[in-house]
Amino acid sequence: MTAPYAHELFQLEVLSIEPGAVTLALPHRRAYEHQPGWFQGAITTALGEYAASYAAATGAEPGSANLTLSQAIHFIGPARGERLIAEARVIEPGRTITHARADIHVEADGERRLCATLTLTMRHVQPRK
Repeated sequence: MTAPYAHELFQLEVLSIEPGAVTLALPHRRAYEHQPGWFQGAITTALGEYAASYAAATGAEPGSANLTLSQAIHFIGPARGERLIAEARVIEPGRTITHARADIHVEADGERRLCATLTLTMRHVQPRK
């Protein structure tokens, strides 16, 4: 499985990857701000979606295309800090449909605080030949 193009675009850091679980980090950059020091909601959502979809794709058949069917995010608190960390895991694996969840934490002064949760449904499709 190859990393999504978003890894290159956002310069995501892969903290861990194993079947059914992925942890990604995104250091704070001024371009990601809603206001000084705060990550914008779209950036928080994107990190959660990348982590959850990556976790879901770890169980897909090799060579399959993985398409997000739905996702929902719930913001719990402000994303104010030095970096975001998304811990994603598969909730319900399937041959064609997989459900995953990502807990997104903000890290400030060495402490992590949950700032959002995201759930995702992904479909695995074999490319046409």
